[in-house]
Amino acid sequence: MPETIGARLVDGAKGKGLDRLGRLFAAFVGAVYRVPGTRPLKNALHGTWLLRHPLHPAATDVVVGGLTVVAALDVLSLAQRDPTLWRATDIALLVSLLFAAVAGLSGYTDWNETSGNERRLGVFHGVLMTLITLGYVASYWMRVGGGPREPAVWLALVLWVALALVAHLGGELVFGFGTGVNRHAWTLLPQKWQRTEVAEASLEDRRPVRVKLKNGVSVMVVKLDGVVSAIGETCSHASGPLADGELVGPERRDIKCPWHGSVFSLRTGAALRGPATMGQPRCELRTAADGTLELRSLSPGR
Repeated sequence: MPETIGARLVDGAKGKGLDRLGRLFAAFVGAVYRVPGTRPLKNALHGTWLLRHPLHPAATDVVVGGLTVVAALDVLSLAQRDPTLWRATDIALLVSLLFAAVAGLSGYTDWNETSGNERRLGVFHGVLMTLITLGYVASYWMRVGGGPREPAVWLALVLWVALALVAHLGGELVFGFGTGVNRHAWTLLPQKWQRTEVAEASLEDRRPVRVKLKNGVSVMVVKLDGVVSAIGETCSHASGPLADGELVGPERRDIKCPWHGSVFSLRTGAALRGPATMGQPRCELRTAADGTLELRSLSPGR
């Protein structure tokens, strides 16, 4: 990727300290999700369950917007010396802090499935955001504690500037490294029937086969109890090779990505388990006269 502010901060020897910090956070996050029964929480924090897209950016939108409202009301109250604004400001700050907790938990959950400079920049961004959040907690406590309000207001205004700067690093993760971006956003599957080199008779039950299309896109074809299905072969989370994955589920009708453990339905392409939140593009299949398979997209626009 082109060199950016975030890349310059974490590249090479400068990022070794972040590697050590990352190992500490990874040990903690990993330990939490090794506790039996935490899988539904992990799916919810990724956004796999309910939202079907990453939860973290949705939560951060509320946080950044809410804290911007707090900053605007604080400036107004300083300028007008109007205590009637205090209650609204405190409510906006409290709501923002509640969503900040969701943003932090979802962010560290997503971050734990990254690597390299993406992982370094992620932990740097996450730790700074955590410190900023703790600073806002202190500001809220000072506001409702009955003491002088003005120091709490000035603290929050300084933190808002820091928030804007550190949020930029989060933007780099998404738009620079592609963190959380659907890897099939630009996948083009044929809209018309395209012949493959795979004969239906050659398929073994529950043994996925990787098929390369004319445009270079890979599709995974698998036979399940005599019915042949096809979905995008690269994982929507981080482009893992699904054809090398393990069939899982009660009837082994789902595929588990070998890289980060995302699970997809082989029949519908839906993401069943995170970190993936987006499903796989699907193909319709038919058998040609010579016994080879032909396919076309079942996903609109893909």
